[in-house]
Amino acid sequence: MEKTGFTFFVDFDGTIATIDVCEAMVKTFSQEGWQELNERWEKKELSTVECARQTFKLFKTCEQNEILTFVDGAVIDPGFADFAAYCKNRGFPVVILSDGYDYYIEYLLKREGIELPYYANKLLFGCGLDLEAPYSSNVCDSCGVCKSELMQKLINPSHHIVYIGDGYSDFCPAQSADIVFAKTKLYEHCLKVGKDAYYFTEFSDVLKQIKSITGEKL
Repeated sequence: MEKTGFTFFVDFDGTIATIDVCEAMVKTFSQEGWQELNERWEKKELSTVECARQTFKLFKTCEQNEILTFVDGAVIDPGFADFAAYCKNRGFPVVILSDGYDYYIEYLLKREGIELPYYANKLLFGCGLDLEAPYSSNVCDSCGVCKSELMQKLINPSHHIVYIGDGYSDFCPAQSADIVFAKTKLYEHCLKVGKDAYYFTEFSDVLKQIKSITGEKL
């Protein structure tokens, strides 16, 4: 089947948001010990869910207002809104796949006036913080959200699959994408495994390259 369109799957932390909101939240509110947990997660000794639950036990606060005030300081890539509008005008779906949390993704998208479907872990507030992982895999527990499985469920066979990301949870889904836009750790990974990828620093770069691929005037 000839592919005539594009479906974009986009990471949130460090990609749409200019910082990793989840990591920054941990650095801000957690006591010492989170670094070791994060290292074990990077080495795949801990799953995302296990790492998160152990990290939450180190948090000095679980007050929703304090966390929301912190989240409100996060910045969305200044070119993302234009990128999303371009895709909407051409009927190219954009789906956010995040191993972060619905709480801050929902808030930041609404703050920016952006309406897009997203899949993420669910952050639970109570006496302490906890999470639910409704999009985890039954065959792999590396991530709370299995981006690869979601992509396979959501793809349009007539579309090129485009993946845009920056970190560890993007390694697997990028492998099955037709086109990859990557920065930081994901770009280094793509170079290492021989996966073609366009390097980008902000979404204005992505938009220019997509217009070039589709033959549109820049």
